[in-house]
Amino acid sequence: MWPCGGAAARALAAVGRPRAPARACPRPPPPAAAPEPPRDHAVPNGGWSDAMRRQYRRLLAMAAGGAWARLPSYRSARLHLSGGCAPAPPDPAAVLAEAPAPPGETRLFLRAIGGDGDGFEYAMFLNAAERRLICLFQPGPYLEGHPGLTHGGAIAAIIDGTLGTCALAVAGKVMTANLSIDYLAPVPLGAVLLVEGRAERLEGRKVFLSGHVRSADGDTLHARATGLFIRLDPTKQRVQEEDGGR
Repeated sequence: MWPCGGAAARALAAVGRPRAPARACPRPPPPAAAPEPPRDHAVPNGGWSDAMRRQYRRLLAMAAGGAWARLPSYRSARLHLSGGCAPAPPDPAAVLAEAPAPPGETRLFLRAIGGDGDGFEYAMFLNAAERRLICLFQPGPYLEGHPGLTHGGAIAAIIDGTLGTCALAVAGKVMTANLSIDYLAPVPLGAVLLVEGRAERLEGRKVFLSGHVRSADGDTLHARATGLFIRLDPTKQRVQEEDGGR
């Protein structure tokens, strides 16, 4: 006779019953991936010619003296305005949090053509003390006007970008009010040019600039220009941003 038979029977019955499945502990969500650093387009790529690379190295050597600084260049206009006049790249997460993107993808106009060497290839160097900016520029095949030559609108765009970035460094956020250009010699596609801008004077919110476009060897003056840029009123700009740009 088994002692405590009732307890043993109950134990055997419990062994035969299926056990309830263990409850799985919820796993914490994986950490959000850090945003990739933006690509700096103001560095050599496969579309740069040997002459473009030589001029770039020369300007880098000039910047090593400390008076000049190479400016990074990004495809996003928001990153450009936040860090386009600073030698260090901006923090993309901070910029995007401060200025949310509009619906759909946007691109800075001078960086809108995607293929290396196809459109605007350029690198800018700023001398803040002298209020001068030099833009090393190579026009690609997608900027053609007359066969084999760069479209005048593309020349205007790189001049506007050069003078505008110079004005941005001097006065903060600005808008083009007037741009006057004298075209003096055609620019072959693939030519290497030096576009220079200088802030001549400031009058209140007005920034007056001059500029010119020369061949990299300095022998040919392709264009000269003057520009007037207006510094944005920060109060009005903040109100417009809060109203969604209206």
